[in-house]
Amino acid sequence: MPDATPLNRISLSNQIRDLLLKRIMTGALKPGDRLIEMKIATEMSTSQAPVREALRELETMGVIESLRNKGARVRIITNEELRQLYDVRAQLEAYATGLVTELKIPLKSRLTESVKLMKKAARAGDSVEFAESNTLFHRIIIEATGNQVLLELWETLNVKTRTMVNVSRSSRSLIELAESHQAIIDAIRAGNPKKSDAVARDHVLKNKPAADMVDDRQAGAE
Repeated sequence: MPDATPLNRISLSNQIRDLLLKRIMTGALKPGDRLIEMKIATEMSTSQAPVREALRELETMGVIESLRNKGARVRIITNEELRQLYDVRAQLEAYATGLVTELKIPLKSRLTESVKLMKKAARAGDSVEFAESNTLFHRIIIEATGNQVLLELWETLNVKTRTMVNVSRSSRSLIELAESHQAIIDAIRAGNPKKSDAVARDHVLKNKPAADMVDDRQAGAE
């Protein structure tokens, strides 16, 4: 089949992307660490093509950067950047939550299931899977609005990767973070759009990094 090779390569690049992302989020790869295509390809027993595709995706996600004549390296994501992102995210998700409440879109079962997945990941101490389930929760609400522009804007925030970074720096327990989503479910069910809007905004802003939070992993990374 002529399509077999491209499909396999795409699958391989996704696997490499996910593995590198996990290493970045767990700290195995630190800010400033270089990512050398040939070295990664040798480790993965593959050609450089899928590695290049994986690195390109990671750059789009905002976790690595390409420097002229220096190749790719793990990008430093500052707490100030996270704070600004959370401010924007709060507005988008508040609007979406208020809108799905106004439209009376039934989301309880799907949102409840994603909270269960968050709790499962939290109990396992898996911050990567927790971020995946967390992002799923908020994506369900965004997509339910039916507003494609809103979805596209939200996706540019790379919520999953930024959640991973924020979780790794926060002292708040993952179980507590998972349970905090119940207030959004309850607000949507109550049927008051203004209340839902406020609850969703408050939820995001409460998880915004503090202005004086120190990220030790940035030290010496430049």
